[in-house]
Amino acid sequence: MPLILFSGFPASGKTTKAQELVKILQKKIESDSNLSKYSIVYHSDETLGITHSDYTTSQDERKLRSKIMSAVKRDLSRTRIVIVDSLNYIKGFRYQLHCEVKNIMTTYCLIHVMCPADLIPQWNESTQNGHQPWDKELLAQLIQRYEEPNPQTRWDSPLIPILSSEDSFDKISEVIYKAIFPQLYKESKDRDTDKLLDSLKPNNATILKPASHANSLQILDAETSAVVKNIMGALQNNVVSGVSRLIISEIQDINDERCVYVEIPPGGVTVAQLQRMRRQFVALNRLRNIEKERVMPLFVDYLSKNLKDM
Repeated sequence: MPLILFSGFPASGKTTKAQELVKILQKKIESDSNLSKYSIVYHSDETLGITHSDYTTSQDERKLRSKIMSAVKRDLSRTRIVIVDSLNYIKGFRYQLHCEVKNIMTTYCLIHVMCPADLIPQWNESTQNGHQPWDKELLAQLIQRYEEPNPQTRWDSPLIPILSSEDSFDKISEVIYKAIFPQLYKESKDRDTDKLLDSLKPNNATILKPASHANSLQILDAETSAVVKNIMGALQNNVVSGVSRLIISEIQDINDERCVYVEIPPGGVTVAQLQRMRRQFVALNRLRNIEKERVMPLFVDYLSKNLKDM
């Protein structure tokens, strides 16, 4: 408890601020007996083995986001504060992390590190603390891709903006304590605190309900059949262009974690081949109760692996 997510442009001072926050929180834990059971885990691109080049393609970005998600799932608990120092610039990924928080019934806050535009190139070229500068073209692309946090959405709130060139966590520490340790302030009868305490209860939107065994086969059959139908329809509509990547999900942004797509080999694929793979997938999973939301991505992943070997 809880998850503290950093977000901001590359070379905007996120790591400096994240390390500053680690020290402040550690001091708070040591000085308050009510927090003695808590510990801090700090993750960054560097600690997770994520390099700048991992941001160049959508496939590599998917892998780096999987590393972050795995670390959060492994370390997040009701007595462990997990700090994630990364770009976290895709709102869909922030939503997924927020869902993990809700499932564990702990707290969360997003710290948006901002920096004057003219300082970013200067800080990017700095070699202090072993800093590796970003490629200028990639830096510009990532800034353009950045999806600004919106405090009106539950997965971007509580949102704590901080100007890295001027602000200090010492001045806003109370705001952070209230966001991540609302139980310390429950006697204050503060509306925001009461809202945070209420938010610790999981809701239907963030809990995946398993399918009952009685209709799991029906769901498997329906969802996989829909995928095959979508693939064949897309191929028929794009015969001339030679489509190799087909997006199956409603989310069309390839950089969004919720986007699901299948890679079609150069030689193409027939409906008979797809149906055979579909039957194999259903047979392999007939005894499992897979949530409806997971069938499509799991089946598409199965297709991609088998089509790659054709």
